[in-house]
Amino acid sequence: MRHRIVKYLLSFVFFLFFVSFASAQLGKITFDLEKDKPEKFKNKTLKSEKTGDKKFTLPRRFIQNTVSHYNYFFNANNKINQVIERARLSTKDDYSKLLPYYSYSLNNTASQATELDSVILKATAGILLHDLRSDWVDNLYLLIGQAYYLRKDFDSASMTFQFINYNLFPRTKKTEDDQLIVGSNDNGNKALSISSKESNNLIKKAFTRPPSRNDALVWQVRTLIDMGEYGDAAGIINTLHNDPLFPERLRSSLEELQGYWFFKQEMYDSAINHIEAGLPNAIDISDKARREYLLAQLYEMNGKQDTASEYYNKAMRHTTDPLMDIYANLNKAKMLKSHDPAEIAKSIQTLLNMARKDKFEPYRDIIYYSAGELAFEIPDTLSTIQFLKKGNRYNENNISLKNKAFLQLADISYHQKNYMDAYNSYDSIQMGDTTLGDISLIQHRKSALAQVVKHLNIINREDSLQAIAALSPADRDAFLKKLSKKYKKERGLQDEEIVTGNAASNYFETKNQSLDIFANNDTKGDWYFYNASTKTKGFAEFKRVWGKRDNVDNWRTVTSADPNLVTTAKVRMGNPRQPKDNLNNMSLDPLAPSEGPNMEMEEKIEAAPYQEDVSVEGLLANVPLTTPMMDSSNQKIAKSLFALGKNYQNLLEDYKQAINTYQKSLALFPDSLYDGELYMNLFYCYKKTGDLTRANYYKNLMLQKYSDSKFTQYVLHPERFNPSKKDPAATGRYANIYNLFIEGNFEQALKEKQSADSLFGANYWSPQLLYIESVYYIKNRQDSVAISKLNQVTAQFPTSPLSEKALTMISVLNKRDSIEKYLTNLQIQRIPEDSEVVVFDDTYRVPQIQGEIVKNKNVPTVQNKVEAEKPVLNPEKALPRAVSNASFSFDPNVPQYVVMIMTKVDPVYSSEARNAFNRYNREKYFAKNLEIVKDTLDKERTLLVISQFENAEQAILYRDRIKKDAASEISWLPADKYSFIIMSNTNLQLLKENKKLKDYLNLLNEKYPGKF
Repeated sequence: MRHRIVKYLLSFVFFLFFVSFASAQLGKITFDLEKDKPEKFKNKTLKSEKTGDKKFTLPRRFIQNTVSHYNYFFNANNKINQVIERARLSTKDDYSKLLPYYSYSLNNTASQATELDSVILKATAGILLHDLRSDWVDNLYLLIGQAYYLRKDFDSASMTFQFINYNLFPRTKKTEDDQLIVGSNDNGNKALSISSKESNNLIKKAFTRPPSRNDALVWQVRTLIDMGEYGDAAGIINTLHNDPLFPERLRSSLEELQGYWFFKQEMYDSAINHIEAGLPNAIDISDKARREYLLAQLYEMNGKQDTASEYYNKAMRHTTDPLMDIYANLNKAKMLKSHDPAEIAKSIQTLLNMARKDKFEPYRDIIYYSAGELAFEIPDTLSTIQFLKKGNRYNENNISLKNKAFLQLADISYHQKNYMDAYNSYDSIQMGDTTLGDISLIQHRKSALAQVVKHLNIINREDSLQAIAALSPADRDAFLKKLSKKYKKERGLQDEEIVTGNAASNYFETKNQSLDIFANNDTKGDWYFYNASTKTKGFAEFKRVWGKRDNVDNWRTVTSADPNLVTTAKVRMGNPRQPKDNLNNMSLDPLAPSEGPNMEMEEKIEAAPYQEDVSVEGLLANVPLTTPMMDSSNQKIAKSLFALGKNYQNLLEDYKQAINTYQKSLALFPDSLYDGELYMNLFYCYKKTGDLTRANYYKNLMLQKYSDSKFTQYVLHPERFNPSKKDPAATGRYANIYNLFIEGNFEQALKEKQSADSLFGANYWSPQLLYIESVYYIKNRQDSVAISKLNQVTAQFPTSPLSEKALTMISVLNKRDSIEKYLTNLQIQRIPEDSEVVVFDDTYRVPQIQGEIVKNKNVPTVQNKVEAEKPVLNPEKALPRAVSNASFSFDPNVPQYVVMIMTKVDPVYSSEARNAFNRYNREKYFAKNLEIVKDTLDKERTLLVISQFENAEQAILYRDRIKKDAASEISWLPADKYSFIIMSNTNLQLLKENKKLKDYLNLLNEKYPGKF
């Protein structure tokens, strides 16, 4: 209701009281505006309309000022302040980033539109219901403008401030000429002035506020800045700086706005001095601390660390926000690290002391995270890890901060080559967080580490089982009894109880008979958490259902995320969340006798969450006591060792760790050489680390033992490790395969390609061959096979020029049925082209050029659209001369085609080439509407005729461009299979008859030496 009243009144308020006020208070300034009152106010006269009816006596002035002040201005001004204060409270600053300029956002003030409408209504009523000669009219106008600004109605706000500027300019004499220009020096000042002179009268100061016109000028600047009118704002700022009448009380406000002007345009170095000068204009002590923190950030950005540290100190002294206090301490320590490293330790201790205080309890996650960051600066990675982990334990709902901590933990472990811990930390990161930066790098590392951890778990598990097998029977029995007892206790089982089956399935099978842990038959009303017996039952029931669970994030799903990363065997040795062992300290002889059960082995061996049988017999069943079980265990270790070495080498590029793993594989399983691949990998890794002596040693071993292996070929031709480079040994063979494909001998080509791939693997030729192979499958309508080949191009060779074309082809193939059905329903009859099978053609068919050529006349057919081949006369320019020989006559002034000649190219690929160039023309030469017609010269040569160009000069320009671009547009077609020439329609018909292409080329080269 209030909102409707505001809209209703404001439709006439400004016109009404502007006219009345102008006639009453502004002397001779008048307005030619008329506005009828609403019907309900027709017979009512407002106090503002009676302004000139009576003298403005001292008692009348006192009454009008008092009522306007306390009944209207006071209330409206309080509402403005409350709106700003609520906006400040709802604004949450992120102190890890550059702060916004103001402590509240206009979005938060604009959301309080109802309150701001109330301000406008109250201020408007204060004007209309009182004598316009009151001292509070200008102040009420200012409140209206501020309310519009806070509502983000910048245009209305600017108009209101402009009205105050133009119409409330003070008159010192009743007879003063109305032609006085606002913003001049006609009033006796030597400098340009647009401000209003403020009275020094003590009585006036005590009972009224300063004239709001000067404040309106300042608010106008702020409004223009937020409107993006930086030029207009700068003009007013410069004028006010030099204005001798501009009051001293507003100097800090003007400095604040000049800083805002620079800040909004990201000229932070220029903003600093003005923000400092505007500090006295802070709303309160909290706002001052915030501005000091912002200044510290700006000084830090500009490399002035000493000054930044001083302002962080000031912010800490003045702030009441504990979060700002934490970040100020953190940032201050960073500022001083280059001068006094001891200051970092001092700042860490300050943060730890803060963490002990009750008022900082909600911020302990941030405090410990900040302490971790500081410890990392020392650098003290051990303390960093401890602080980050402790911060995460206190972190309940700050997902972004927790992700940052996990990311830093992961990076530390990764660079320390503690890959299990690195994987666990990467796995704990929630990938939806956009503040983490390059998510793809995290995902790549996580995926690579997953493979590493999988094989580490297998090796650790089998190594532990073999260690148990190596114990004496008595020691083994004692160890397993102790372990079984431990597991039963953790699951809340008695010695005679054995839980079989999956723990989760047991839970659902017995859910109707589950233990009532809250049943209390032995006590008299004790609360659950005060009853030790009940708590023990609950703890045992949880372990009975879920088994032992580490205190980690996402514990319910950690074992189900990737079945390859956890042990699903009956006993799991080693916990990926809390690894106690790794490959580096693994015994080279897992069958070596042990001194007996010890704490280290007990910690290393842990029952899996879904262990079916935790009795001694159940645990013993997994121990490899028989020769077949031991052989199976060794085989698992051998395969995992080799796969782990390859993961280190190829996924992590950790060549030293790969070498260690390969050497352990050689020591444990000397007969497992994998057809020489192990030697090849050692050669490659030693070469990467710069140890050429050892690299050559393994190279010689390959030549001696595996001379016929494909891996030996890789060693002899290292360039094959880089598929982007041509391999001389493979070039000849693949070139022959290429020709077989291009010439249509598909079966032989596929057979030869399979043989070559087995020897050379991925190489320079792979993307081209995959692409043309897919075209063959498309011809045979084996779309699924074709898509599979095209997907290999995009996945394995993303930087290849053919990758984008493969994606386009996949998209078209996915819509092949619907497009063909649509075209079939159109019932369009196509003209056959030499009976060849056209590979899925996504362009329209251009009819062949047909018909008898009539000299100097057009052929009036829709099909060829060929214009008459008559010279185009240009009297201002001499025409190029024609040339001829016994077979052809070439006139450069008649229209020409650009002709692509393909030699021994199967119709499948010639049609695909035409499709490619049709797409090319649509992108590059859309306005020319070029047409491409497929034709035949003889059984070996196919023509693509591109028409039509005004003369030879235009045709040559196009021919040079398409010849250059053909390498990327049809990169799958060898360059020696095609060429481009220009030719008139007459010569084309002659060439098709006499087949004398060499004669025509000689004629072209006579006219354009070396061009063709």
